[in-house]
Amino acid sequence: MKYRPEIDGLRAVAVIPVILFHAGFEYFSGGFVGVDVFFVISGYLITTIILSEKEKGNFSLINFYERRARRIIPALFLVMLVSTLFSWVWLPPANLKDFSASLVAVSLFSSNILFWQETGYWGVVNELKPLLHTWSLAVEEQYYILFPLFLMLMWRFRKRWILSSFFLIALGSLSFSHWAAYNIPTANFFLLPTRGWELAIGAGVAFYFLYRKNIMRTLLHIRYVDELLSWFGLVLIGYSVFIFDKNTPFPSLYALFPTIGTALVIIFSSEETFLGRFLGSKILVGIGLVSYSAYLWHQPLFVFARHISINELPKEIFGILSVISLLLAYISWKYVEAPFRKKGKFSRRQIFLFTAIGSVAFLAFGLVGHFTDGFKVRLPNNALKIEASAKDIGISNLDEIGDAANIKGVIFGDSHARSITHSLNNALIKEKSGLKSYIKEGCPPLRGLYRHDIASYGDTCDLHYKRAYDETISNNALQTVVIVARFTLYLESSRFDNGEGGVEIGPTEQVIYDDIKFKNEIRALSQRKTAIASRIIEDVNMLLDAGKAVVLVYPIPEVGWDTPSIGIQKAWKFDKDVTISTSFKQFMARNSYALSILDSLGEHENLKRVYPHKIFCNTYIQDRCIAIYESKSFYRDSNHLSDSGANLIVDEIVRAIVY
Repeated sequence: MKYRPEIDGLRAVAVIPVILFHAGFEYFSGGFVGVDVFFVISGYLITTIILSEKEKGNFSLINFYERRARRIIPALFLVMLVSTLFSWVWLPPANLKDFSASLVAVSLFSSNILFWQETGYWGVVNELKPLLHTWSLAVEEQYYILFPLFLMLMWRFRKRWILSSFFLIALGSLSFSHWAAYNIPTANFFLLPTRGWELAIGAGVAFYFLYRKNIMRTLLHIRYVDELLSWFGLVLIGYSVFIFDKNTPFPSLYALFPTIGTALVIIFSSEETFLGRFLGSKILVGIGLVSYSAYLWHQPLFVFARHISINELPKEIFGILSVISLLLAYISWKYVEAPFRKKGKFSRRQIFLFTAIGSVAFLAFGLVGHFTDGFKVRLPNNALKIEASAKDIGISNLDEIGDAANIKGVIFGDSHARSITHSLNNALIKEKSGLKSYIKEGCPPLRGLYRHDIASYGDTCDLHYKRAYDETISNNALQTVVIVARFTLYLESSRFDNGEGGVEIGPTEQVIYDDIKFKNEIRALSQRKTAIASRIIEDVNMLLDAGKAVVLVYPIPEVGWDTPSIGIQKAWKFDKDVTISTSFKQFMARNSYALSILDSLGEHENLKRVYPHKIFCNTYIQDRCIAIYESKSFYRDSNHLSDSGANLIVDEIVRAIVY
């Protein structure tokens, strides 16, 4: 296969946006599409190699897997080893347990499946997972297992039948992906069935080059056509990088922009075109040669920087880390990648033995780390106290909380409601009382709202709570409605910044709800706040007018920092009891509007209020809201209460229900 320097240059175009996107540079809001560019390139190169060897009659499956092992395994194992060492030193047990599971999954070529399962609302925040990026390697590895077998099976048929069958499979994958983007978005992002069509586009390019007719070569080998279409392909990639963002349903038909763009660049750029010479420049080719290692290094660098820093890091730090990832990439390319690719230095037997031993070692460490809950023996007693108190058992998908034989009312709420369910369940059982649960994470317990920032939510919250309100109001046996929700987040749209370096990390930077009448546009914040405030007042009054007793739980103070993580870090460093708090003044500035809306409901004989901020703020420390006190953590992350924290407020809730 003739070497094409412009392909290495295209790899640079792919990896740089990915790194800068993960570094948090806003201009590269769609930098994640670099992975899709890689998929197309891989599909093209792998298919070209297989088809060329099949045509010559010398294709060997064992040779194919040997080449893949030489290409992928050495640098991957190096990064896994270094990540394991730093994880042992820096990660608290919960995170190390999560990391251990990822070691097992990477070793079994299934990390995409693990991260699909983990990336729910309750999963460890993605920015804190050192091996999250290996999901794309797993997709490729799974493709490498299936695709050669497909060609070997189909080779007896005519080329048009092979190509037609492959086209139909790819079309089915694309169609499924577009549907899944709006219905099962997490699975859609991580799994091969919805990503396979991207590699198939690259494979289609390989088929085109090998089997195009002479007339096609003549028609499409005009200098101006090559220049125009190759640059158009680069524009499609650039458009995706700078215009797409986390809210773009992806992959879906939107992914045709970067993938078709990549295909156009591969087909029409060459050493004879200006774009081909630009992509073939020494700088871009150099970055492209080390792009695989750069991709491997950047995520662990960013993750460990976040872990060792209590506060949100400035963009300048991530810029420096981006450069360091390229330097490490060069070192690992020169001293690890390149040597292992040379058959004269390492035989096939040595490569497979190295792969087997390394995989078993990582599997063993990962399994032990998982089943020992992240090697808790590493921690001093004070850190163990924080880790133990930060647990939130949370009762998921339960229809009733408390005594199911004595249901007195319902609970409406989001994940803040879910985080108190275990403590509330125990307290209600003691009082021989129970609540029917209508909790839905990520959803304000209100009717008529539409979520813009995550496409999969859309109007699902509205549908859920319309049913909840209807069933509650129509059932006279349900006397009390407990409402626990993060109203401040919905009203302000922004994540919490505690003003002391603790900035909450979430799946989206903003949580954007508005009246469902405006589902096709995103209005100004002031307009959205007014709409949500009106919904709060209208829905609570509707419950009161229906004769229901309403227990309204005011906003739970947010922390900003990942509470147990920084607590354990401090206990680890200083080996003493840890206390962590945030500014009450900052709490009031953040929550003033939400508090005013809830206060505006006025006094009503059936309206009872619970004030978490009066429990957590100005009690343990004046002018501060407590998060950890003497190594007891009241939170399980940056804003959700642990069972230890929930225990402080559920008694007031229960008293309001029972008496």
